This record gives sequence, C-alpha cells and structure tokens, in this order.
Amino acid sequence: MRLLYSSLVITLLICSTSMVSAQSSSAFQDEEYTVENVFGVKNATNGGLVSAIYFRHSRMLANDNLMHLGIELSNTKHPRETRETTFTGSNFIFGKSNYLISIRPTYGREKIFFKKAPQQGVRISGMVAAGPSIGLEAPYYIDLGGRSEQYDPARHGRNEIVGNAGPFRGLFESQIVLGGFFKASLTFETNSTKNKVFGIEAGFQIEAFTRDIEIIPVANNRSTYTAAFIALYFGKRR
Repeated sequence: MRLLYSSLVITLLICSTSMVSAQSSSAFQDEEYTVENVFGVKNATNGGLVSAIYFRHSRMLANDNLMHLGIELSNTKHPRETRETTFTGSNFIFGKSNYLISIRPTYGREKIFFKKAPQQGVRISGMVAAGPSIGLEAPYYIDLGGRSEQYDPARHGRNEIVGNAGPFRGLFESQIVLGGFFKASLTFETNSTKNKVFGIEAGFQIEAFTRDIEIIPVANNRSTYTAAFIALYFGKRR
C-alpha cells in the first residue's frame, strides 16, 4: 500500500511538472491573496477510508512562501485489525481493546514551486508541518446483549459478542497520551478561480507518543506510527 502511495506521488509530480513547463512563464498568475482557509479529508495507510479531517489557516509571505496554522483529528488503526460479523449481522473488530484518536495542532510552511496559469494548469508546492499530538486511548466497547463492556479478548469469546457498542461509548473514559507529529507533502492545486481552492495533498507522516498505545492487547503495540497519505482539500482565499 505504501508503495502504491509513493508511486502516486511521483506520478502526480511528473505529470504536473510537464503541464506547468509547457506553459509560458508570462502566463503565470500572481498570488493575489493574503489569507487562505481550507478543510481537508485524509486517507492514510494506517487509517480507514477517512482516517482524518483537518482545517488549515494560511497566510501568504514573501517569495512565494506560506505560513500555516491548523488542527487535525485523526483515527489510527493497528495493522492487525480485522472486522468480523456476528450472528446478529452486526460487526466488531476482533481483539481490539482501544481506539487511538489524535488531536494534532500544527504549524507549517509551504513553498510554491510552480504557479498555475489562469484557467488551466496545476500549482505545485511543497509543505512541511509539525506539532504536538494529544492522543486519546479510548476504550473499545462491545455489545454483549443487554450490557456493554470494554473488549478483552482474554475474557470475551466470539460467540457472546452481539456487535460493537458504538464509536463514542468509551470516549469520555479516554486516557491522554502526549506525543508529537510531523509530515512532509506535495500539494497539487487545480482550482480555476482566484478565490476558491481545490487540491490534492500527498506525502508521508510520523507520529510518536511517550508510551506504547495498547490497541490490540495480544499483538505487538507501538509508540511510533508512520504512514503515507493522500488528502483532498477545498476552501477559500482572499
């Protein structure tokens, strides 16, 4: 999966660079804005289809640089997670005892490599961002028919599990684990107006905590998580 993501990043870069280089440099538009606000939806190799959502506020600086302040909410999965169906038709994740939910305030910088021509082309830029991670080790509850408990694979057999008890059942019982987050990415912006933003962000990220996060007790758990990711973002600028 990570090889697929890496290949996608390289392919996007080559194709986009070819498109930009074919344009006359005189056709490139100036970056006539100072503030940009975008929302993004991320798919990472260690998460689900939608593994994170984020908001990013940006300000244009000199020499085609931008400064970012943002926040991200992410769900990280253990590589051994498998979903099973119960006798009632509901499902649960076998062996899972805790969720790992991360709140990530971030500070970042972006450098525009290629500007886009009006009504065509792609703007390509490189971005780095880092910040603290507030990890929530939230209990994963299962429905045992009339009662719910945190899943313990040593005590709960498959046949007695009716399903999962919902993603928010143990949220307010979470243990806080502090850590840090870093990502590096390329952005490919294809919007056709000056005040609207739409683009793709692809890159790699690393997150480290002060202790191992026990997602699946019977598996090898870790304190550091790496992943490739791709995201779609949209917003406005002024």
